[in-house]
Amino acid sequence: MIFVDTVDGQQQQQQQSLPVTENLHAALLHLRETSSARTLWIDAICINQDDKEERSQQVARMGDIYKSAAKVIIWLGPEEGNSKVAIHAMEELASKINVDWTHYTISAANQEDIRSNWLDLTQHAPFDDETWFSVVRLLNRSWFSRLWIWQEVFLAHKGATMICGHSTITWEHFRKAILSLYRRRKPDRVPDLHRTVTRAWQICNLNDQPSLRTILRRTKDAKCSDQRDRIYGVLNLVQENERLGIQPDYNKTTLEVFRDLMVTSIFEDGDLTLLTCCELHDERGDIPSWVPNWSVSRKCKEIWGARACWNSLPQAKYKDGDAHLNVTGRRMRTILRAQQILTDDSSSLASVGKVPQLRETYAALKGLTSWLRDQHETLDFDEQLESIYRTICGNEFSYRYEPVNEKHIDFRESLTHFSALADPKTNPTDDFLKSCAMLLDAFYLNALGRSFIFTADSHVGLAPKTVREGDIVAVLLGCQSPIILRPSEDDDDEEEYLVIGEAYVHGLMTGEAFLGPIPSNWQRVARYDESTGISWDAFIDRGRSVWQVEDPRLGPLPEGWVEESHPMQHIFARYRNLVEGYASIYDPRMMLFALRARNLELYDFKLI
Repeated sequence: MIFVDTVDGQQQQQQQSLPVTENLHAALLHLRETSSARTLWIDAICINQDDKEERSQQVARMGDIYKSAAKVIIWLGPEEGNSKVAIHAMEELASKINVDWTHYTISAANQEDIRSNWLDLTQHAPFDDETWFSVVRLLNRSWFSRLWIWQEVFLAHKGATMICGHSTITWEHFRKAILSLYRRRKPDRVPDLHRTVTRAWQICNLNDQPSLRTILRRTKDAKCSDQRDRIYGVLNLVQENERLGIQPDYNKTTLEVFRDLMVTSIFEDGDLTLLTCCELHDERGDIPSWVPNWSVSRKCKEIWGARACWNSLPQAKYKDGDAHLNVTGRRMRTILRAQQILTDDSSSLASVGKVPQLRETYAALKGLTSWLRDQHETLDFDEQLESIYRTICGNEFSYRYEPVNEKHIDFRESLTHFSALADPKTNPTDDFLKSCAMLLDAFYLNALGRSFIFTADSHVGLAPKTVREGDIVAVLLGCQSPIILRPSEDDDDEEEYLVIGEAYVHGLMTGEAFLGPIPSNWQRVARYDESTGISWDAFIDRGRSVWQVEDPRLGPLPEGWVEESHPMQHIFARYRNLVEGYASIYDPRMMLFALRARNLELYDFKLI
């Protein structure tokens, strides 16, 4: 309980009590000045949480408040659990390194540190056990689990200071230390180190222009007391044009907030990709399956690099207040078999790289390959070996990046490892499993929360674990990943579908549903652009070393359309309609009229 001075309707000053949390009470005692007044802005005190109108207005202004603050203080709590030792260790680690945040590279801060363990990412930091355990306890504090703290650190940028008891560290130094811990080897003897460092890195690793979808995914496990804040609490983290005109309104229900975000994304932003954030769980509640339920943590890792719909606009119909959404796309496959890969308690595994976890992950891989071999009447395992390998790795290999990205596994080396691990006669040693760690890590992350599927025509893939035989694979216009749909069992004249979730389906991830396979001499690559700091899609004919932005499968532009010059044409194309005079970043050859002119069979799905 604290006491505050207030002014009543007659402008008379009076003192009132205000209940606060224990953590806030401790913060006020630590942060107060003993000899002078100190002005602090604390949202829990300065915003009337019971007044919906005031709360809506103030939450919308919080971005400006943090940007304008002379100083942002991050209060981690009182000193305990050897927190002083942890803060000192983080400060020491940060002082030994410099970080290039454009390329996330680490170099020595001083000449004498070049050959030390502080810089060697193949070795863990030179901390003793007491220090390691104190770091884990520090990173396990509740501050790191809260949703609202993301905007505190992002909007304050380098100006934030972290305080734990009487110890302090600047946010910039903390961020440097966390990057080093995240990138380097971690000691096996410290439980929970990988999880806590990874969570802290997610907070530290915000770039200057994240998309709303990226932020929503990144904050999926953060805690908040009001589920509407899943949306409202991250709006200030994205550029104005990414907010889709959404304003905090606490008069709306959680369902209305979630649904309005989805509808606005489709019809204002021209993007159906938020559909990939849907996962059908056992308990649907009152939220339609086509609306992402941000209050429920996703079971599956996001599928990276998918371009299943290529560069197409969504075709959707929605009427205000309806519980259904109509979308257009291609009905590609029916699922013949599905097998959950990991047990539900596998999510408690720490970093793959420790021998016990490697063995457990290998056991899951062996169980999957054994099950696939048993399906020999409908699936030829040996013939599909490479497709299965690409699927369990999400087709994320180092050669698919330019320059080659060493964070991803080497295709040929890991294919050899996979072939050996998939052999029923293999009895791998601990050393061999360690050499397969990157492959097993990729398999574990992609398999978590998913089932392995294959279709009647032997296409293989990964889908949410709630998938079942008879579900269909659809590729929808404007949606980057294939989507698993389930025909509704309700007796209705019009066929309706439940959204099960996004899927990786080998052979459907790069626009094949609309354009067919990429010619064998061409390869899609994520090519890094120095001017934007982002990797963009490009195509290379490796035989001739020819690069181009345009997809080699696309034919001539429709009549009345031209490609126009613009400053960013080296990374993406822009088109102009000469008849109506407007420009578009969406390829007219992927628009509905052009697809129908090619006699592609398109299907209208009613999602419920």
